[in-house]
Amino acid sequence: MTQVIGHPDPSAFSGRLSQRLAELGAAIVSINPHGACELIGPHRWEHRLIVKSAPFTAAARSHHNEIFDGASQPVRLWPGLTLVPMRTTTARQHAGNHPGTSPVIAALLLGKEILASEQFARVCDTSETDLLAATSKFDTDALMTAPESDRLAQVIGWMARDAADLGWRLHELHDLSWELAGSYEELSLLYKLSTSMVVDHPPQAFLEQACAEMREVVGLRWLAIQLSPTEPGFQDIAVPVCVDAQSSYDLVGIRNIGLQLTEAMTGRTEPVILDDARVLGIPGLEKFAHSLLVTPLVVDGKSLGLLYGADKIDAGSGFSTVDSKLCASLGSSLSIYLKNVLLYEDMHSMFMGTLHALSTTIDAKDSYTQGHSERVALMSKQLAEAAGLDSHTVERVYLSGVVHDVGKIGVPEAVLTKPGKLTKEEYDLVKMHPETGARILEDIRQMQDLIPGVLHHHESWDGRGYPHGLKGTDIPLFGRIIGLADAFDAMSSDRTYRQAMPMHEVLDEVRRCSGKQFDPQLADVFVKLDFAPYLDMIEEHHNLMRSTLNTDTD
Repeated sequence: MTQVIGHPDPSAFSGRLSQRLAELGAAIVSINPHGACELIGPHRWEHRLIVKSAPFTAAARSHHNEIFDGASQPVRLWPGLTLVPMRTTTARQHAGNHPGTSPVIAALLLGKEILASEQFARVCDTSETDLLAATSKFDTDALMTAPESDRLAQVIGWMARDAADLGWRLHELHDLSWELAGSYEELSLLYKLSTSMVVDHPPQAFLEQACAEMREVVGLRWLAIQLSPTEPGFQDIAVPVCVDAQSSYDLVGIRNIGLQLTEAMTGRTEPVILDDARVLGIPGLEKFAHSLLVTPLVVDGKSLGLLYGADKIDAGSGFSTVDSKLCASLGSSLSIYLKNVLLYEDMHSMFMGTLHALSTTIDAKDSYTQGHSERVALMSKQLAEAAGLDSHTVERVYLSGVVHDVGKIGVPEAVLTKPGKLTKEEYDLVKMHPETGARILEDIRQMQDLIPGVLHHHESWDGRGYPHGLKGTDIPLFGRIIGLADAFDAMSSDRTYRQAMPMHEVLDEVRRCSGKQFDPQLADVFVKLDFAPYLDMIEEHHNLMRSTLNTDTD
């Protein structure tokens, strides 16, 4: 049943359905409102004899209302002859149409009673066919008994009603498909933007992509996203306005327009179409735009920026309600994204502040190690970058470096600040800090990937480190990176029991211990780093120490 809407299509019944009915001894006919009939698909000679006769046409006319009422109920034309209408439209589809104006497709069932009926005799008379000869030609085995004919008629009726319902559903699906096809670009754009809204990635690239995609789909000469100049959370974004244009453009000029539009749109939450941009009274605007579509980016009553674009590329069309609705949808998504960016920045700042406060608290136990964790984190980050790790991993290495000594919170302060050599018992206490640190962090889901650097930064490439005596690449990468940075800072800064080593001696020691204490590949990269930022931090630490000493003396 492939017919969907409107008039029945006879060709739809010339395939599988007509073949199946023919195997059951039935045929398919198309009946028009005037009673004219036509066989469709496979049929036998007796079907043609009957359907083409005047008595059959007259009977079809007399039962017009029953055949054309759309109920798919069997209609007994005469003994042994039953029609089962098979409409492929439903009452819903006929709403507004005049019943009885379209052809009806029906199954024609022949029963054994037809051979003795007066009507069949008249068929033979009107077609000048010998009744006895015609009767003898019938395949009586193919004729149905009355119960068989009734059951088959009922099954065909069910099938017709199911097909009509399926046709309606196919019609609805067809309409929906057209709507989706017409909106494909818009849906594709919304999908692409939604999958790119990752708040822990720099927003600049996303905003640039959003500008380019939206301008192309809406079909504008240029389009811009202006972030709110009064929102502190946007201050770190490199360019506060993103623009995509069909040709070269004046970024400064478009940004100035955005700033003035931001003021003009204060309090608005819905897109605004300006067919003549001059009504805004913005000086010089006519050089950039004849018409404007402006969408405020607002969440919970807070303005986060503006989405605005100029002039449809198709000169024959202006902005439409479709453009406005699309930009409203895009603006809503952008607003939520920008809100999440601000929330993420707040959360990230609080997280980083907590980590730094924690590491500072540990370092503050010993004035000689103040700033140690931050310096180790810095050098670990530089080494990770130079080793070619991706930006996300570099950031995680840095954080692992910040908290690598958190376990020292469990080491007595007298041991940490002891000026002379530690006893074996004291050294054993110090050696517990990697495992203590790992236990502190193990229940914090956001820090799970930092633990390898905390737990293994005292392992040695040759297997002589602690706490587990791991060797070579069995030592996690974070542990190898932070371990090298930690040892470098220990040699480069003053301790209670010795002075800092000169930089060239520290680097010589790193080279000497390559393949023994340190990963040889990382050691080769490390000695080539730029140590200027590190030396600045050391100088800052020395200044702080001198200031503290002077204060204590006073």
